[in-house]
Amino acid sequence: ISPLMTQVPGKPLQGYRVLDLSRALAGPYCAMMLGDLGAEVIKVEDPATGDESRTWGPPFLGSESGYYLSMNRNKRGIALNLKEPEGLAICLDLAAQSDVVVQNFRPGVADRLGIGYEAVRGRNPSVVYCSISAYGLDGPMATTPGYDLIVQGIGGIMSVTGEPGGRPLKVGVAEADIIGGLVAAFTILAALFERDHASGAPPGGEGRHLDVSLLDGQVSLLGYHLVNFFLTGRPPRPAGNALAYIVPYQAFRTATFEINVAVNNDRLWQAFCGAIDRKDLAQDPRFATNPGRVRERGTLVPLLEDVFTRRDGDAWLERLRSHGVPCGPINSIDRVAEDPQVRARDMLIEIQHPLGTITVPGAPWRLDRSAPDDAHLPPPLLGQHTADVLSEKLGLTPEQIDELRARGVVR
Repeated sequence: ISPLMTQVPGKPLQGYRVLDLSRALAGPYCAMMLGDLGAEVIKVEDPATGDESRTWGPPFLGSESGYYLSMNRNKRGIALNLKEPEGLAICLDLAAQSDVVVQNFRPGVADRLGIGYEAVRGRNPSVVYCSISAYGLDGPMATTPGYDLIVQGIGGIMSVTGEPGGRPLKVGVAEADIIGGLVAAFTILAALFERDHASGAPPGGEGRHLDVSLLDGQVSLLGYHLVNFFLTGRPPRPAGNALAYIVPYQAFRTATFEINVAVNNDRLWQAFCGAIDRKDLAQDPRFATNPGRVRERGTLVPLLEDVFTRRDGDAWLERLRSHGVPCGPINSIDRVAEDPQVRARDMLIEIQHPLGTITVPGAPWRLDRSAPDDAHLPPPLLGQHTADVLSEKLGLTPEQIDELRARGVVR
């Protein structure tokens, strides 16, 4: 195996190849997850502009934004002009050799470029082709442009995020894109399993065309909010850092910093009352059950808020934990970076990039036969591996690659 390849021995997707035609966030995040699992990922970008997220900053490491660097490890990067016949031909040749193709163009654009599902399937019937879009491949908004912010609004998440009586708020990360990327990766794995391992399916059997919509992901996240709306006919409203269905399950100010407390059953309520030295509350019939505490939220929560302001946050966390009550600080990002549990789980990894060392979040899983310090490919520079990939995969000579570069077909 070439040292440039992202395949890592002992990882479950070793031997699979992914052609990543996506940019921005949802598609790149999906492909990065597959690369983290051992797949060989080849990222294709436009030679002139590259992935637009490269410019989403500051901050930057040299020419590369932190945004781009966070979503594109474990890939090799090539730059192809798909509007040139030779560039399109190279892309289709690579797709013919790939197990998975990921793209997040607006519906119809990939077909116009000549790299849509039917064009790729004609060369590679076993391909798992994943189309990620804002609204899906059908419906009245299918061809409408959309980004994470827009979809968070349309999908209802913003209507239940924020303080009571305040303006709707988006979630503090691009969760619509990230959920879309995770859903895409999950669905790709299911399609690969069906193709290669399901009963009666021969290896290399028929692939599938996967249709992943960011909006669908947002609606699926509404979960109990949507079910409760159909039960009551009343749309839920923002509850700040509380939860409408459990009390106390929220943030509290202490004498030093805010903490979260989760008391989600009546047994924990008794332990909680012991932790805060308020056994009188444990004996109060109004608060004996969760439905009662929810009904009496307006009475109970102000009492608890007053209690928590009397000690500092660390003292409360120690006391609550000693009584078995789930709790934790509300960390700023700098505190997350120093959190001992985060460090113990190897969730911050350093990668040596051509422009310098970068620290990125690790993969959110552990594989039992993979060492925590597995080597990671740095996010590629624009066109960094074009010559290597064209030579290795398609057999092009250096002279042929130089000639294509001179005519702007590749970079």
